[in-house]
Amino acid sequence: MSDQLAAIILGLVQGLTEFLPVSSTAHLILVSDALKLDAEKFGLSFDVALHLGTALAVLLYFVGTWIGLLIDLVRGRWRLPIAVIVGTIPAAIAGVLIESQVSTTLRGAGYIVVGLLVGSAIFVLAERVGARRRRMDRVTIVDAVLVGAAQAVALLPGISRSGITISAGLFRGLERGDATRFAFLLSTPIILGAGMKTLLDARKLSGLTAQLDIVAIGFAVSFVSGLAAVAFMVRYLRTHSLNVFVVYRVALAAVILVALALGALH
Repeated sequence: MSDQLAAIILGLVQGLTEFLPVSSTAHLILVSDALKLDAEKFGLSFDVALHLGTALAVLLYFVGTWIGLLIDLVRGRWRLPIAVIVGTIPAAIAGVLIESQVSTTLRGAGYIVVGLLVGSAIFVLAERVGARRRRMDRVTIVDAVLVGAAQAVALLPGISRSGITISAGLFRGLERGDATRFAFLLSTPIILGAGMKTLLDARKLSGLTAQLDIVAIGFAVSFVSGLAAVAFMVRYLRTHSLNVFVVYRVALAAVILVALALGALH
């Protein structure tokens, strides 16, 4: 497989699974292991491109909302802007404190299976008990803290940032569409921050040495596919549940278990 094709595949995986509730971390680990990529070509520099591509996608999709939040701040309407700020804090703290440990010690396929199944159970429960009566403009600080805490849990492979935060919004009584929008708003600073952190790590270790064509392809594909995934999720979850993604997650967990049993994964 050519490096360019591998970059396209990884860009698609990052862009789609960052926003679909199927766990981007799990898919990137599994696909990277399956492709047996050159670590120098597809290292930190390439990871920067993937993260920044998806960050730009969600930022661009919600640019009108972000402008509205800034206008609200200027006019003294602080409820939603403060909720977004507060909601990003738990994941930001967790990212600084434990992200490196999680990425090195919990990468195994067994951990991914557990995350997929536990996350799926949470999705199903949220769909069953969520009242789905409140709009995003009525989000409280308590809502923000709890949804933000759920986003921190998504550091664990297999959980899914979008899925767990949407579920937390449903548990708090938000309408499914508004729970989705609020979850993506909270994810924007975290995805951007992850990209910036990876960029700093890359500069500290060895500089940005990856081939520019691979980096450019990864960025472009993750951006385009991420934008499509955000648009799809916002529209789809207005009238549909998370259950179809639960089916996929459980099926993926079963495939991984079979691969483990056959010795294809470890």
